[in-house]
Formats: sequence, C-alpha cells, structure tokens
Amino acid sequence: MKNKILIPLALLCITILTNGCKDKKVEVTPGNQTQNATLRVVPTVGSSLMNFTSVNTTASGQKYTLSSLRYYVSNVRLVKADGTEYPIAGKYFLVNPATYDYDLGTVPVGDYKGIKFAVGIDSETNHKDPTVYPSNNPLAIQSPAIHWSWNSGYIFMMLEGSCDTTATNVDVLTYGQYSHGMFFHIGMDPLYREVDLSNSPFSVSAATPKTITMVSDVNKIFTNIDLRTENGSHTMGTMPLATRVANNIPTMFTVIQ
Repeated sequence: MKNKILIPLALLCITILTNGCKDKKVEVTPGNQTQNATLRVVPTVGSSLMNFTSVNTTASGQKYTLSSLRYYVSNVRLVKADGTEYPIAGKYFLVNPATYDYDLGTVPVGDYKGIKFAVGIDSETNHKDPTVYPSNNPLAIQSPAIHWSWNSGYIFMMLEGSCDTTATNVDVLTYGQYSHGMFFHIGMDPLYREVDLSNSPFSVSAATPKTITMVSDVNKIFTNIDLRTENGSHTMGTMPLATRVANNIPTMFTVIQ
C-alpha cells in the first residue's frame, strides 16, 4: 500500500512543479546576482611604473634602487553603497611586481563606495606553521623566505635594494646598485596595517567581470624616512623605525577608477 500511495504523490508533485514553471518566471534582481572580480595592483614610483633597473628618487631627493618588493594583502572587504561590507573571506595575496592581478572570486553586483584591506597577516594566522599549507598557497614557505620562524610569524612587507647615503647624492652605481644596501623587513602583530579606500566608488555589473585597479606608490613608504641613516630594519631591534615605515604603508594605495 505504501508504494501505491507514494508513486501518485510523487507524480502529483512533479506535475505541480512543472506547471508552475511554465506560468511563473523567476525574477533575478541585482541583490542576488554575482560577477567575477579581480584586484589589480600596479606598482609605481611616483608616476612611473616600478622596475628593478632604474634609479629612483624620494620626495626629499634621496636616491635608491630596488631589487625586491613583496607584501601580504589580506582581509579584503568591498564597501557597499549602504556602508555595509562584503568580505572576501579566506583570501591572502602575496603581492609582487611580477603579478598585477589577484582573483577576488565572485562578488555581488551593485554599487560600491570602495575597498578596504590590510597589509599583513591577522594574528591567528600569523603564528601558524607555514609548512601546513600546500606549496601553491601564498602562506606556504616561500623562496626567498618571507617568514622568520613558526612562532614569530610572517614578514608583512619585504623591500630590498640600495641607497645613496652620501650627504650630496654623489655615490655611483656599481652593477646597478649603490654601495650601501637598503632593506625593510616589516612584520610582527603590532605592525599589521589597515588600508581604507572607501571613498573610491565603483560598480560591479552583471554583464562583464570587474577589475578594481589601484596603484601602489613605493615612494610613499619613504615619507619622512632619511635613507642616509635610516635604511635598514628587520623590525626586531629597530621597532621605532619599522613602525614609522608601517605607518606609511596605507598611504601607498590609490584606486584609479
């Protein structure tokens, strides 16, 4: 008896659903549409594209070169028109000048006030063992290394190169580098920095994937930094200098659309 009752009931349900689909259209509103989004980070020195062959000059007139620049971007949030935030959960990006585009996944269609993110790694993740991650994960062991050890954490920003430390900028390049090395390895929980670009509106359309483009001006890192005497920090042991560099990091970024 159970089978005789269940079969007609199943057929009845299918009939109701099929007939309902014929007469009723499912309305799709912007609130439930999504689109793929990409964060594009264009590295610059002032108004010029950053490279590892040019001599660069800070706003205060000091000369330097770059040989490496990498930093972690995390905790990305898109700020909606109503002020609420859409988090890009679980995404960590190791930004470097060789890669401009970073996949944000799918995000809701609509108007946005801008974007927020952090340079650095949240405290919980910062103190995890990087060997637990697969090799293609940005949090895995990198080469060159960008992690001090499992208990002190990741280097949030690693900038390396050389600088002219002479009083009158008369140092000469040897094999493309000045005679004095320059390095800033900025990390540790207190130097995690939030970047707020929520006054940079953009829209995400259902019609095409979205690219959010911003520039990162390396020169801004050296604001009020005297490279003649302040040209190296591993964070530990030079926390005041590392803090000043970290405080300059949020000023690097500008959304250009």
